[in-house]
Amino acid sequence: MRMITNKDIEKRAIWELIDYFENQIDAVIKQSLIELNKLNELKQIQGLDPKARIDKDCIRNAIKTINLDYYSAMSEEIGGVIKREEKNEKHSQNLNVLTGGS
Repeated sequence: MRMITNKDIEKRAIWELIDYFENQIDAVIKQSLIELNKLNELKQIQGLDPKARIDKDCIRNAIKTINLDYYSAMSEEIGGVIKREEKNEKHSQNLNVLTGGS
């Protein structure tokens, strides 16, 4: 951190960072279990064997869910609305041509 800030950093500040990241890791682990259960429910519907391990996709989905929940709550607090991009936005020009839109 000293290389980034060119300032002395107190040990208490480092411990505060560690505490913050430990709490974030706990939240990601708990959410990743939820993501794994969702995935296993879908696998069961399809007649597939359930996954026994949390993989990178479960972790990635957990982080996305946590961040989405955080930013949604933050937006509501300040009275704003989050604009989410459409998945097909990259191809919207092709859609306009096909549907006759401008």
